[in-house]
Amino acid sequence: MAILGSGAAFADTGHQAGYLVDGSLLLDCGAPAAVLLPRMGVDVGDLQAVAITHLHGDHVGQLPTLLAARALRRPQAAPLLLIGPRGLEGHIATLGDLAIGKRFWDATMAANPPIIKEVEDGDLHRVGNHVLQAFEVEHAESLHCLAFRVESPEVVLGYSGDTTLCAGIRRLSKMVDHLLCECTGWSAPAPIHLWREEVEELMRDAPRTSFILTHLSERRPVPGAILASDGLRLRLSRSGRG
Repeated sequence: MAILGSGAAFADTGHQAGYLVDGSLLLDCGAPAAVLLPRMGVDVGDLQAVAITHLHGDHVGQLPTLLAARALRRPQAAPLLLIGPRGLEGHIATLGDLAIGKRFWDATMAANPPIIKEVEDGDLHRVGNHVLQAFEVEHAESLHCLAFRVESPEVVLGYSGDTTLCAGIRRLSKMVDHLLCECTGWSAPAPIHLWREEVEELMRDAPRTSFILTHLSERRPVPGAILASDGLRLRLSRSGRG
């Protein structure tokens, strides 16, 4: 797994959300993936899918640019699968018009349109060797928000997206080897997000799960957890501690 962006929405701690799994699956696209993926040695045409947790700009805002870059650089690539919450299809169309202009966006969609799947809690989708399962979490009341479980033959990875300490994230944290978990607040509760004490509670409740903390507004260590940083690459093992 490689970290494209580890910073919270308005922090100066790193790019916004983006996480690459096995060179083919991107979790969220708030980071400028069209630029960062090639720097990691990944061709944008090699991506098979992007899983979007929710429709806030720091998680989905760079997706139109990625789709346009893919259409221009690799027009023969297979259609990209986009998996995400209710409203994803309409939101991407609006973002595309605003980000690159309606005429160019329409041309991008005509050249290589993605396959868009809006999913619900518990839904499963296969992406190559991975099986994605959606978990509904509580973040912004106006949005349908998801976390994901990503299972491969080698390891099971969880990704919290943005969430409060809700039933969905509690359930997910106990079902994975590693949890890529937001930790937005450090010294005080963070509205509609997790903060350090809540993350530590999750860690106690899921002692066999390795925690990788991201969506950081500050860069302070949490004992027993890995602190994400932009460009960090991790080789994950089934043991939950590799």
